[in-house]
Order: sequence, then structure tokens, then C-alpha cells
Amino acid sequence: MSRSRNTNRLAKRIRDQTSLTLSTASRLAQQADIYLGSSVVDSPDPRQRSLEAHLAHVLASSFKDRQLNGALLGVRKAEPENQSVSLTLEPDMAGEVLRELLPRFDHFYGGVRGIPGLRVRGDETRLILHDTISSAHVTVTRADGAPIRLPSARDGEVLLWKRVPGGFSRDEKDEAEEWAGSRAIEDLRVRDLLLSRILRCPGLVNRAAEPHGFANCYTHHAGDLVIEWCCGDTVEALCAVLLAHGFADDVPRAKAIELISRHSAHLGDRTVILNRHGSCLYGRGAEDVVESIKEGYTS
Repeated sequence: MSRSRNTNRLAKRIRDQTSLTLSTASRLAQQADIYLGSSVVDSPDPRQRSLEAHLAHVLASSFKDRQLNGALLGVRKAEPENQSVSLTLEPDMAGEVLRELLPRFDHFYGGVRGIPGLRVRGDETRLILHDTISSAHVTVTRADGAPIRLPSARDGEVLLWKRVPGGFSRDEKDEAEEWAGSRAIEDLRVRDLLLSRILRCPGLVNRAAEPHGFANCYTHHAGDLVIEWCCGDTVEALCAVLLAHGFADDVPRAKAIELISRHSAHLGDRTVILNRHGSCLYGRGAEDVVESIKEGYTS
């Protein structure tokens, strides 16, 4: 298929799946590298999607702008594995991924950090992070095949995944209920679907971090995830790539995508928020920032 026919096909698909006009859909389609049809593979299990969404949410909030080698959530690669997913982690970030995900009570924070009810099993080179009350789980390995060190407690922390290995602590139960049934979120299905896809599509979302090796991620509440960057893809170009790979499939048309401006877009009714600065924030100082991030992981 010629590039022009491919672009036209993608433009019509974007128009049909969103509330964008054909002219806008065509403008986006011209910015996608190529369209070969949807490549998103979702889990059919809603509990699995919810767990994966929670993983993405926690990691985005935890790592913020501390990524290495362009791994926004510490993830280099994701492969479907039956109803679950296998994640290949950036080696230097792998230990921190586990630290941020496994639940702990932080007395200084005054509550639970990590994902309530998440526990770990397996050997040190292939760990399974699993939910205590369902079959939902993900498998994690390091990209270099080396062992992943399990986290130890820091000052003021109680490792709930160690203390209560077979079930929820009371504090975990409250946190789990808040994630699973937040009244502030209009459509939990869309949240879980799109945030799960963020975790399952690192090759797409990591594009935002490629120019400098890091970007900035954060969350406002239990229903969104924000990605900010300054160089590389424009917002429209990144949206085009995501849509070309089926990122907004099965999302209501009116909520699929909203182009706020040249520098901002919302996917899934503000579930995923993309913001790009109009100019570079780092210039020649980017290398110094990377070195500082590396020192943070080795200290």
C-alpha cells in the first residue's frame, strides 16, 4: 500500500473513532510514521486492566522526571502473556520500580505507598507481582537479565508485602477501595483501559523521553496521568502515533481525544494528558541532568 493510501486510511480511521473532523484527522495521519492497523493487545480481564492501570499511575507519580535512557515508567518493553503482561525493566531503575510498587506504610507520609494488596513471588531474575485477591499479575525482568533486588525498609517504613504476605492490612484495604471505586472518576473502564495501555505500549509513550532520556510524569488524582516533554515529537505527532496503533480504540468517540492547543491534548476525557513545552528546557544542560539522575540511583 502506498504511503498516501495508508495516510488516507488512517485519517478515516481517526475520524471514525474520534470527534475530530476529517481535515484534522488527515493532518494527524500525515504525522504518523506508518499505519499497519491496531497493535494494542488488551487483557480481557477487567481486574487485570485495573492492576496494570494502577501500576502505571503509581510509577508515573513516583518517577516524575527521574527516568534513565528514555524509560518513562522504568519499562523498556512489554509483551502480552496470556491475560497478563511481561515487563522488561530499565536495569538501573528496576530496583526502584519494585520499591515504588510494593506496598509499605510510611509513618512520615501517614499512609500507604505503593499498590495495596500487591505481593511478590518467583526467583530473583523473574519476579511475579500479583494481587492477593484475584489472578491479576505482571511479570518483571531486567533488560540485562541480572537479578532484581527486593527493597528493604527505610526509616519510618513498614513493608506490608512482607508483614502481611497472604492478605490485606486494614490500611491497604481502604486504599484499594479508593482506587477501585473512586466517585470522582466518571468512567473507571476508560481509565483502566488507557492507563493499562500506557504500561503496555512503552515503545510509543517513551518517544516523549527520547531526546533527553527523561521527560516528566505526574498525576493529579486517581483518574489521570500526565506526560510533559520539550523536544522531539509535537503533541499532534505523538497523538497521531498513539491513534495509529489503536490507543483510543473502544473509547467513546466524544471522549477519545481533544486537541486543546498546539502544545496540549487530552485522551479519554483527561485520562491521559499530553503537554509539550514550546522550547527546550535544558539545552546543553541536559547531560548534567542525566548525570544527576544516575547519581540518584547509585547513592
